[in-house]
Amino acid sequence: MPDEHRFRERLQRAELGEPPCLNCGAPITGPFCARCGQRDVPPYPSVRELAIDAVTEFSGWDGRLASTLRALIRHPGFLTHEFLEGRRIRYISPLRLYLVASLVYFLVAAAAPDVRLESGKTVGLRVGVITTSPDQPASRPDRVAKAASEALEKGQALSQAERAAVLEDIERAPALMQPFLRRAVEDPGGIKRRMLQTMPRMLFVLLPIFAGILALFYRGRKYPEHLYFAIHLHAFIFLALAMAELVKFTQLPILVAAASLIAVIWIPIYATLAFRRVYGGSLVRTLMKELGIGAIYALATAAGFIVMIYWVSIAA
Repeated sequence: MPDEHRFRERLQRAELGEPPCLNCGAPITGPFCARCGQRDVPPYPSVRELAIDAVTEFSGWDGRLASTLRALIRHPGFLTHEFLEGRRIRYISPLRLYLVASLVYFLVAAAAPDVRLESGKTVGLRVGVITTSPDQPASRPDRVAKAASEALEKGQALSQAERAAVLEDIERAPALMQPFLRRAVEDPGGIKRRMLQTMPRMLFVLLPIFAGILALFYRGRKYPEHLYFAIHLHAFIFLALAMAELVKFTQLPILVAAASLIAVIWIPIYATLAFRRVYGGSLVRTLMKELGIGAIYALATAAGFIVMIYWVSIAA
């Protein structure tokens, strides 16, 4: 057969010291074929070669991942500047970097234990967890929010009597929040799982929106420039939050609180330095623009969370 004949010919040329590309047959002088771009890989790979190839394709662990993370963490805005200047081959792609960083964060956050202070309060921020003072009676909205929050945090449904009382109060809650509150009370484990599955997609959708907000404040630049910056900035935020989550495995509240505080301080400082490196401008001007960008993005994020909560509430 013609295909088998060409394959045998390529193997013979390889034995003679002239390794051809297994895809197009052109001579290979480096790790990639100059004609078709395929990497020089052996035919019929072993399990070890297949595993190495999968890790390389996913993470870029051929030296580029290390250089990318080093540039991202140590030099705010430098990675974006490198990509805009065309120096890209030494780094993994921005989209791959974002996906790896977000995957690392959500995996670590899902596995990290809850670390509590002696008072019983959880260290760190929890979205949707609302508590009331034990010395003051909770109002009806507070009771509903607290019951839903505790059910989500514990992942266990309320008792029959508690659920009946809370469902009666939910009828007086805003119509937009009623489906979510009902699901949180009736099926806290299910809705928590769906929220964890949906949140990465929601945050990914917000990336181009953030880039569009940047375009409003920094005119005269092409949209892909803002998108590069948005991806790199969000990748760093995921990594910084993942580092704070990793400290929870020590089970030491003081270290966890310190790590959370460092992340809260580190992220805005990093963002300011990155803005100045990529976009230029004085410190005061940059801070003013950051406030405007942050305010608009906070509204967009809040709207995104509302849409996500409503979606996971009505989804089957």
